[in-house]
Amino acid sequence: MNKDREKAILEIAIKEKRVTVKNLAQRLYASEPSIRRDLSSLETQRLLKRTHGGAVLDENALSEIKIPFLIRELEKSDEKVKIARKAAELVADNSVLFLDASTSAYNLVPFLAQKQNLLVITNGLKTLQRLAEQNIACVGTGGRVLNSSMAFVGEESYRTVAQFNADYFFFSCRGLANGLLSDISQQENLVRQEMLRHAKAGYLLCTSSRLGKVFYHNLCTEKDITGVIDAS
Repeated sequence: MNKDREKAILEIAIKEKRVTVKNLAQRLYASEPSIRRDLSSLETQRLLKRTHGGAVLDENALSEIKIPFLIRELEKSDEKVKIARKAAELVADNSVLFLDASTSAYNLVPFLAQKQNLLVITNGLKTLQRLAEQNIACVGTGGRVLNSSMAFVGEESYRTVAQFNADYFFFSCRGLANGLLSDISQQENLVRQEMLRHAKAGYLLCTSSRLGKVFYHNLCTEKDITGVIDAS
């Protein structure tokens, strides 16, 4: 198995929804037998479904499992940038923000760099790094890191969040249906709930892929937040 090639295949599948062995072999400079083995491995991981001559993206499975951060970053990436731009317009200078570990919040960071005198508290390891790179004052919650989502979780993260009162909380989750927000990760939801309790305003960054979906762990209701920001 070639993990780098598997990642490349998955990136292509997320963008194009369907892949063929022949096309992948040409694009990735690999033999067709090697590509078939990669597709079998990805199917075993419940990321793709094999078809005759190729594979298709397993949309349901992708929603149900913990998708690696780098792969989630590719999902609806153009839509997430539009949402991030809209969200940043709400932020005033001299504000305190909470950001969760979602890739939607991660995409907000470059737009925050245009603001003055912000302080951002996040449980996202990648988001924390990006904030520092943009020279934005930031605090990481600390805690145990979930390798799949690069999120800090656990008691330490709750304690850190509770030390701050934020003006805004921007976050995402896997599902929004019938006024209920839900996710696959109870541990990340617990951090989000703590952030929501300590923020004046909470906004869901919502791509179209979240709508109409319900997952294992409830986060809150739509009435509990200030608003939903989409790309429309």
